[in-house]
Amino acid sequence: MLAALGSVLGALARLIGIGGVLFVGLLFYEEGLPGASRIALPQSWPIVGGFGLVDIPVLGDLTAGRVHIYAAQQVKVATAAAKLQCDGRIEKLVSQSELTAANAKNAELLRQIAAMNAAQAAFQKQATADQQSLKVRNEELEKAIAGDTGSGGSYWTTDDLQWLQINRGRAGGSPR
Repeated sequence: MLAALGSVLGALARLIGIGGVLFVGLLFYEEGLPGASRIALPQSWPIVGGFGLVDIPVLGDLTAGRVHIYAAQQVKVATAAAKLQCDGRIEKLVSQSELTAANAKNAELLRQIAAMNAAQAAFQKQATADQQSLKVRNEELEKAIAGDTGSGGSYWTTDDLQWLQINRGRAGGSPR
């Protein structure tokens, strides 16, 4: 088979001459063999099995042609550039969404801090009022103790019982 192919190619070369052979050779180098880019090699072939004919380094250049190889390289470059640009946009989008989420979390924390400060101010105001009320009540108690000049406290007077009922409740434990 190869011998017959070689004799046909030799007869063709003698027929068209060296210029024709160079022309056809340059045409195949530039344009490649038609359909060669679709030829896949079987998996059983060692080293190159499972790839296409154009994936073999030197043979691929000769069979696919420079035009197709150049176009494939340009497609790879454009695809890589588009993927890089798309990845950059996605990264920027993710960064923007993370920034938005962080800003929302920050605003919520600031709102909680303001609410806690308001509650703390209200509690502080209530505590100050309670301290003032306690101080007034203690002063009233001290005046009542100082005003009690009765019989040395050996017996209960009606004033003592009335004071006890007003300030401490009735003897049964229930306040008045």
